[in-house]
Formats: sequence, structure tokens, C-alpha cells
Amino acid sequence: MSGDEIVLTAISAVIAFVIWGRWYVQPARIERLGAPHGNWPVLRLAPVLCLAILLLALRTLASHDVREDPRYLAMYTAFGAAWVAASMVFMPAVGLDVRDDVHERGNPAAAYAASGALIGTTLAFAGGNIGDGPGWWVVLFSSGLATLGLYLLWTLLEQFAHVSEHVTVERDVAAGLRLAGFLIAGGLVLGRAAAGDWVSASATLVDFARVAAPALGLLAIAIPLERYGAPTTQHPARPLVQWGVSPAFLYVGIAAAYVATLGIPE
Repeated sequence: MSGDEIVLTAISAVIAFVIWGRWYVQPARIERLGAPHGNWPVLRLAPVLCLAILLLALRTLASHDVREDPRYLAMYTAFGAAWVAASMVFMPAVGLDVRDDVHERGNPAAAYAASGALIGTTLAFAGGNIGDGPGWWVVLFSSGLATLGLYLLWTLLEQFAHVSEHVTVERDVAAGLRLAGFLIAGGLVLGRAAAGDWVSASATLVDFARVAAPALGLLAIAIPLERYGAPTTQHPARPLVQWGVSPAFLYVGIAAAYVATLGIPE
């Protein structure tokens, strides 16, 4: 490993250790102060699932020198763990704050939404690791495109459907599940758009735009569904399966079917 790779691994490991350490310790501290109990099982499980997704992608679809070298597996695992952890900094900008909405207020809808955001970001990062490239900076560029694209989708959904209000203010669990499914589906599509062998930055941008375009179709479905399925005075809590689980599976199913048609990038 080169010097910059060692530095990247060390910095990523420290960031991941600090942020994920707080992720597991903070809820217990807040609960001892008398805050309502949040949906901790979901929050405990989400990072484990993210790690499993990342390791599966690295062990099976990453460049051969990553798959066959434990040092590079460790480097990109640490990089991914830090990447997903750091992405939580951007959640409040789209109306979701894990500490405030989940840990302090015990909002299960926000717990599901945050978990979906973590998984979606993991899929976006994992996609940037698929294919051959000259170094970690290629992953930074490709995964950066996918992650920015995911947060752009989320921002547009928030702008046109005000989903954060349904999740954090009205505490609608169905809305939290819908948002989780939307973000997982978006991460799947955008991660696939970031995948492939590296040729150049311009070629990556062109390929990403072409493959990622159907993610706008998910947005076109989500906006009217979110508006129509929003809690009302007559229906303050929508049926969970009909308005939460089913739309979430619909989003993920559409994304998975699209990615399956593209196949594994060569």
C-alpha cells in the first residue's frame, strides 16, 4: 500500500470508530436522561446491514486487486464505513436529524427513514467500488456522484412533497417506511450508475447521467404518492401495510428490476 492509502485507511478508521461508537452509545445515554425510548433495534441493525452490503460488493464485484488483498479490503471497508457515517451530517438539511427526531423524541418513523438513508448511501458508495480503476480517488469521484445524486433526489422529494413533515412532525410510520424504500431504491439505481471500469472523469459523468436517469422515474412516482398518502385530519395514521410497506417494496422492486436488466458491469 502507498503512503496516501495508509493515511486514508487510518483517517477513515478513526472517523468510523468515533461516529459509529456514538451511534450505539448515545441512545443509552439519552434514555437515561428520561427521553422516550426510540426504535433502537432498527438503528442497531442498519449499520450491520450496511457493512454486510459493502463487504459483499467488495468481495465479489470490486477490482480484482481489492478482492484478493486483505489490506485493500480493509481500506475500502473503513473508507465506506466513514463515508456512510459522515453522510449523516447532511440529513438535517433535508429535514431529518437522528439525535433530535429519533434518540430524543423516540420517533419510530424517523428511525425507519434514517435507516433507509444509511442503506441507500451504502449502496451508492458500493457502486463506486465496482469495476477496475487506478486508485481510491476513482472511488471518491464515482461514489461521490452517486451519493450527491441520492441526496439531490431526497431534496427534490422534500421540496415537492414535504416528506420530512410527515415523518418528523406527524410521526407517520408509513411515511417513514415509504421514505426508507425510496432512498434504498435510489441508492441502488445510482450506485449501479456509478459502477464500471474507469476510463476518464468525463466518460464516467456521461455514463452516470445515462444510467441514473430512471431514478427520476422513482421521483415521479414518489411525489404524487407522498402527497396522496400524507396523513390528514380524517386519516391521521395511514394503514401501515397499504401505505408504508407496499410502496417501499414497490420502489425497491422497480429499482432492482431495472438494475437486473443492466446486468453486472464489465
